[in-house]
Amino acid sequence: MVKQFIYSFVFICTVLQAAHAASISAFVNRQNIQVNESFNLVFEADGSVDADPDFSPLSVYFDILNQSQSSNMTIVNGNFSRKTVWTLVLLAKQTGTYAIPAIEFGNDKSKPLTIKIKKSSSQSSTVDQSIFLEAEVDQTSTYVQSQLIYTVRLFRSVDIQNASLTEPELSDTDAIVEKIGDDKRYQTNRNGVRYIVVERKYAIFPQQSGQLTINPVEFNGQIVSQRRSFFDITPFNNVSRRVLSKKINIDIKSMPTVFANKHWLPSSEVKLQDSWPENTEFKVGEPVTRTISLLAAGLTASQLPEITAGNIKSIKQYPDQPTMNNLKDKNGVVGVREEKIAYIPTNPGTITLPEINIPWWNTRTGKLQYARIEAKKINVLAGAVTPQSLPPVDGPEQVTLQTPIASQSNNASSLWIVATLFFATLWLLTLSLLLKQKKLKLSTTVTTEQKADKKQSRNLSKKFASACHQNNAELCKNILIDWGQQQWPDKNILSLGDISTELEEGTFKYQIDTLNQALYANSTDQWHADAILHAFEKHEGLPAVKPQSEVDILQPLNKLQ
Repeated sequence: MVKQFIYSFVFICTVLQAAHAASISAFVNRQNIQVNESFNLVFEADGSVDADPDFSPLSVYFDILNQSQSSNMTIVNGNFSRKTVWTLVLLAKQTGTYAIPAIEFGNDKSKPLTIKIKKSSSQSSTVDQSIFLEAEVDQTSTYVQSQLIYTVRLFRSVDIQNASLTEPELSDTDAIVEKIGDDKRYQTNRNGVRYIVVERKYAIFPQQSGQLTINPVEFNGQIVSQRRSFFDITPFNNVSRRVLSKKINIDIKSMPTVFANKHWLPSSEVKLQDSWPENTEFKVGEPVTRTISLLAAGLTASQLPEITAGNIKSIKQYPDQPTMNNLKDKNGVVGVREEKIAYIPTNPGTITLPEINIPWWNTRTGKLQYARIEAKKINVLAGAVTPQSLPPVDGPEQVTLQTPIASQSNNASSLWIVATLFFATLWLLTLSLLLKQKKLKLSTTVTTEQKADKKQSRNLSKKFASACHQNNAELCKNILIDWGQQQWPDKNILSLGDISTELEEGTFKYQIDTLNQALYANSTDQWHADAILHAFEKHEGLPAVKPQSEVDILQPLNKLQ
């Protein structure tokens, strides 16, 4: 009896499970499917499924662009039915025949399906000619770190929506890629077909020699299909498309061995020029600002070297912080470095400003060239105050008294003058002694404070020199802030910028700004420890402090990556 009950229960459960199991079918919305062209894969379930479907097996051969789900219920003559539909928009990655496996919906499964992806054919499909990409470079061979112009053009003769264009991907992961300007839009005709063109340009700066590969740029979007007439009620059927540009290879040459300068400047054109204020006149003690500009086509401002005017006899130089700019046009990037130097002549006469030259490599001719500012002679006039016109500083003006001996009245007059001078001298001596005694009392306290300040200053100077010899930028900053707080106790000195604000224009201020900029940019290669130490010692009037170690400390060289 018990066995019969168990058999009956199992039979009933099997029948109910079979009745509950959903029937899931799969089909595509069209048969002629081409690569890089979207199509719909539809799954229909009659009844309730056990769980949500797992479509991950499809991603091996297809890109799933979109997926949606809908369901409806109907009751006919008291019979209840439910249908659920899943619609996937797929894009085939390559041609071939694919067997879409059974997709699991919990315990339920769809029926397998076979589809064929054909190769795009310009003869058989007008859609293939409705949208395409072109990509090109301005040169197939160039030098490392030089500029390469990459242009991408999208041609379309149809309306599109939800469109996107990927950025260039390069085999050189360290290469610098900068977009040039805004996209250009224009129209053109190809084989009698009018196209709307979107053009985009990039400046690429490869950082490694060898072969550089620019991978295909990818367009993704939907082609908008329109109804044939107002009375055509056929719904829109937007087709998603993926279009690829061609892959491009470029030969990147290394820096030539004949270029011995440490600053590698590969460019099609480099200019070096200077300018002076209008009606410039050089006078002793009066500053004149010289502006030197370096311009390089196809290089960024960060690639340009420091411009040095060299030591000039009888002229003090005070360089300002350089100005860096990147100008962009249809030909790419033009780097501009501008430096202002204040010249203060110390002696009159004719002075020669030496030639300034910067070596660069001409990428067009493949030859070494120099950008130059020719040597120039200037005539320095004597200033308003010169050593010859200053009064003597040996002592007070001396007065010579002559004593006439012609008469008694003259003698009496002379005696009276001598007596007056005698008592006046005594009075001056007494006043001088009193003032000296008072000054001595006041200076006792001041001298003690000055000794403490001088000792603290000497300690800070030694610490700063030691930090510079260690090439420790962060420690130099902290010591300089302590020094600034001692120099300006009434100011709120908390940073190198606060110190720079208190300093007058000159070398020390420039070195402070350079250190601050290097720390801010997290690139301590930009500062020079020996330069800021020399400027500090000159500002404080201190003798040069030698490092404790006898080992020479060399500044790191900028090497080509």
